[in-house]
Amino acid sequence: MARFLLVLKPNGSAAGQAPAQRPEAILAALEPVLQALNAEVDHRTPAHLGALLKQGAEIQRMQLFADVQARADGRALELVLLSREAMGLRAPQTLEMFERLVALIEQHMPEMTVIFRSDRDGPLP
Repeated sequence: MARFLLVLKPNGSAAGQAPAQRPEAILAALEPVLQALNAEVDHRTPAHLGALLKQGAEIQRMQLFADVQARADGRALELVLLSREAMGLRAPQTLEMFERLVALIEQHMPEMTVIFRSDRDGPLP
């Protein structure tokens, strides 16, 4: 099973001071990315969402989970992309989708800074 993790941090003031750092606002900022990925959100709470993704015309189904975590240094958005693709083969379709996710976040969410990428930094932060 393929699993890629991305952790983002909102730029700006400390947690609780900026409305943009409320969990609901952080997840709302993710909407253009979800639309660009044609994601079907199947579960949503104020600080969590789950969505299904399809890679192009392929039937490879992928799941995306987003969690807003409270940390000592402020909030962080953790995104996990999962598929049944084998990691032993480097999960090329899932990795392609993950790279697309990162590019869309850079394009649509400039207020977020990538602080961890499992494909670059290792399996765990």
